[in-house]
Amino acid sequence: MNSKNTLSIPLSVRESLKEIGGMIACARKEKQWTQEELAKRIGINRMTVGRIEKGAIEVAIGWYLTAAWLLGLPILTWQAMGGGRSDTVVSDLLTKLKRALPNRVRKRKKTIDNDF
Repeated sequence: MNSKNTLSIPLSVRESLKEIGGMIACARKEKQWTQEELAKRIGINRMTVGRIEKGAIEVAIGWYLTAAWLLGLPILTWQAMGGGRSDTVVSDLLTKLKRALPNRVRKRKKTIDNDF
């Protein structure tokens, strides 16, 4: 990623990714997993795990969350709630999002009658 795109990412976001990456690295070491072992469990290569642990912004957030989930890190608020409420919280959030979004984003294409 070039420096122009890097600068468009807010500093607080970049710092948060570094913090999450550090948490992932600590949790991985606590479980005594190598980067290679974590990479295999996620389905990525070892170098990507290294970039995650450094907080690289070019790595998809899904890989960060998958690593955190595998390591048992409650990164998402609903994970930290515990007590079996996570399903309810997530489904409530999804319901609110569905209500806020339009039914269709794109207009239907007009069908052209080519029957002459």
